[in-house]
Formats: sequence, C-alpha cells, structure tokens
Amino acid sequence: MRRLFLVVALALSSVPLVAADTWQYGRIADVTKSVTTKTQAWVVNTPITQDEVTYTVSVHVGDRLLSGNYQPTSEEAPPPEEWTTNYPVKVQLVGDSMLVRGPTGDVNLHITKRKPSRAMQPLTADEKKGLEQTEAPAQSMTGFAQPSQTAEDRARSEAALQPPPPPLNVGTVMVRSTPYLSEVFVDGESMGYTPAKINLPPGKHTFRVEKPGFKAWTKEMTITVGSELTLDATLQKN
Repeated sequence: MRRLFLVVALALSSVPLVAADTWQYGRIADVTKSVTTKTQAWVVNTPITQDEVTYTVSVHVGDRLLSGNYQPTSEEAPPPEEWTTNYPVKVQLVGDSMLVRGPTGDVNLHITKRKPSRAMQPLTADEKKGLEQTEAPAQSMTGFAQPSQTAEDRARSEAALQPPPPPLNVGTVMVRSTPYLSEVFVDGESMGYTPAKINLPPGKHTFRVEKPGFKAWTKEMTITVGSELTLDATLQKN
C-alpha cells in the first residue's frame, strides 16, 4: 500500500500545474520608455556601447493595477501609439506573464507590480465590439491564391483595423507638466505619468500632479460630456 502511495505521489508531482485566466477587459493606465546604455566592448580605450530599450506598460483590470515590462527585439514593435491613458484593451494572465492585446497590436509583458485600485471604468458596447475584432487574428495564407475583394469588402477590412472610437459619455483632459514625467492623480487614483490623455465621466474631479523633489500641484475641474480640456502643471522645487 505504501509503495502504491509513492507511485501516485510521483505521478502527480510530474504533472505541470499551469493556470491561465481567460481574456479580461482592461484599460491602459500608462506606457513609459527607458533607455539604458551598456558598454559591449572597448577598442583602443573607446567604449562600444549599445542602447537597451525597456517599455513598461501599466493596465487597469477590474480593481487591480498591473504593471509589466519587456525589451523588444529588432523584430518586435514598441507598444502602439494609440495606447494612451484609458485606452481599452484585452488582457490574459498566465503566472507572471501578461498578454495585452488591442486592435492595433499586442505585447507580452513580465509582471513586475500588482496593486489594488479603484474599480475600472466599464467598457462601452462600442469599445467591446472593437476588441472582438482581435479574437481571431487572420491566418497566414502564404502559398494560396487570395480571392479578389470588392470595394465594400476592402472598406469593411479597413474599418476593422481602426481603433475603437472614444466613449461618447466622457470628457477628455490632456495633462502636461514641467518637469516631464510627473505622476498624475485624479480623485486620488494614479492615472500614469505626463503627458497623459485621460477620459473622465462628467462631474467635478480633483487633479494632483507630483514628482519627488517638487511641491505637489493640485486643481479642481468640472468635466462635461464631449469636452476636450488641457491642464498645464508647473511644479515648484521643495
């Protein structure tokens, strides 16, 4: 009996435990880029250097804020330019990996930070519809004849590639600052770093911009549906 128990235990220990979440909706909180210069070699007292680029992407998923990074190779693209604050995406979590996908591209990140957050602004029906276009990427048709497309088919294909329109029931605020890359808080919640384009529901909101070594800058503003506003924050040194 003891021998049978050992055999079963060994069999179970050899089974890989892999848990993967299903796709979840999320919103981009922030995308930052950092460049590190590393010395590869020295030639006659002259350093041969190479720039190493790292992107950090923060995503709001439900009541969590997840941050991850990746270093793209020469064959990989940086995060899409459309990925500004509150941009809708889909997220799949597998262990410490996070796949973030949108209509214009996707990135696979190594999660470096997880922290609780206020509930994410729900996606609209139009935003969800736009993300559904990414469920089944087109398969390679190399070596096969492509059927001719009508003008109507081409128009539909081009429309599917366009990012989803912004929500209709919000206002937009562009937050800029001096110095650059200051952290932005709206109603106490971190919304990323400047410059940040933020979609907010109508009503009164409190903005706070801060950076280590500087005094925090605050302002209260009322947002209306469809408004497009700009905030320029100038921070004073402590």
